[in-house]
Amino acid sequence: MRLTLLLIVLCAFLCQAKDLTVGTRVNNLLINTEKLVVKPILFFRREKTYNYVDPKQRTIKGIIARDLSRTKAEPTITEGGVGETHVSIQFKSERGEGINYLILIFSNNV
Repeated sequence: MRLTLLLIVLCAFLCQAKDLTVGTRVNNLLINTEKLVVKPILFFRREKTYNYVDPKQRTIKGIIARDLSRTKAEPTITEGGVGETHVSIQFKSERGEGINYLILIFSNNV
């Protein structure tokens, strides 16, 4: 019984997606929601850059990029981010995998 439970926990740990969470969403306003989807190509890594510039020049307080496919794609902030009015996020997939992320951006609740 314990061995079975240990194996289940180990599998869940190894199959974790790489979500990106920076800053906070607590008491902040959701200012942008977008879904980023890039289809897979066999044997190739897919790369995509997501850019957001707030038209009202509000300061970003939190960013969440949630992997909806639970793959091992890697999101990385390359420009801007928390404390700025813009952000660029680079996504890189594993070979033969696609990219399927939900991106949420939060700002002050003003």
